[in-house]
Order: sequence, then C-alpha cells, then structure tokens
Amino acid sequence: MKKLTLLIVVIALLAACTKDNNYDPNAHLTPTQKDAIITTIVRYAAGSPDAVNNIEKFKPEYDSFYMVKQSKIRFERFFPEDDYFYFLISQPAPSLYEKRHATGGRFKLNDKGELTEYEEIFRTWKMVPDTLQRRSYMLFDKMVKQEDLQQYYTKNSGGVDYIEFPDDRTYYDKQTRSWKAR
Repeated sequence: MKKLTLLIVVIALLAACTKDNNYDPNAHLTPTQKDAIITTIVRYAAGSPDAVNNIEKFKPEYDSFYMVKQSKIRFERFFPEDDYFYFLISQPAPSLYEKRHATGGRFKLNDKGELTEYEEIFRTWKMVPDTLQRRSYMLFDKMVKQEDLQQYYTKNSGGVDYIEFPDDRTYYDKQTRSWKAR
C-alpha cells in the first residue's frame, strides 16, 4: 500500500508536468511503479480462474494464479491526464502462433492509493505482435485524446481486425469492472 501511495504522488507530479503525449511507460514510471499498477489491475484485466466469481478472485488463495498472469502482461502504454491514468497492456492469446490481445483503459486512485474507478475502454482482437503494436498504439492515442473509436469496432472496420469489444453484444460494466453480454 505504501508503494501505491508513493506511486500516486509521483504520477500526480508527472501529470502536472507532462503534456507531450509521450506514452512510453518508462517515461512516467519506475519498474516498481509499473509493477504496482499491474498488480492493482491484473485481477480485472486477466480474467479469473475457472468457476471463480468477481468477489472470490480477490481471495489470497488465487494470488499465485494472478502472479503467473501478471508475469505475462506487457505494459505497453501509459499516460496521466487530469485525474485519470490511461493504460494499454497486452497479454498472450491462445493460438498456434505467437499472438496477443491488448486492453486499453483508464483508472483513478484516491489519496490512499486505492482504486476508485477502473474502466476497460477497448479490447483488441488477437494479433501477431507487430500488427498488434501498430493498431493498439493508434487506438490508445485516440482513446487518450477522447476520440470516438466506433469506426474501429468490428462491424464498422471494413474487415480489418481492431476492436473485439465492445460491440453490439458486449459492453464494459464499470460497476462490476467486467465485460458483460447485452
């Protein structure tokens, strides 16, 4: 918890000074701070063990499951803006060849370092790493700039894979911090 409180202070200072749209997490955060953020969001972004609900996934008995998930997450992009901290992470996706999917979102922390808001704004289709990097970095930039992403939804993208969720059947519920069917 002390690490996260220190993280808030440092990020708040950076947010006040940084307006050059440098999205490299290393430009904003130390390795310890990056690890603290991933530790905070992994239980939302990485899914749950089989048959474990949204409340049970926070039990200590699942720490080892989430530590494995956390070790596979890449912290791709980060940007502090106003009260929000925007992030882009990627995770391995099931495939015969190396593929990953990316999640772009934002969160807020209170002055104690506790997560008060968390929202996943988009999740990409699984892609080979170089394609994922180009497409997800572009989507991240548009997300930070508050631009509409609907043209990149599957039904609007002209057959090019960008955003898998949200779509007409799936949306992100900020209250439960999970993707849900309509």
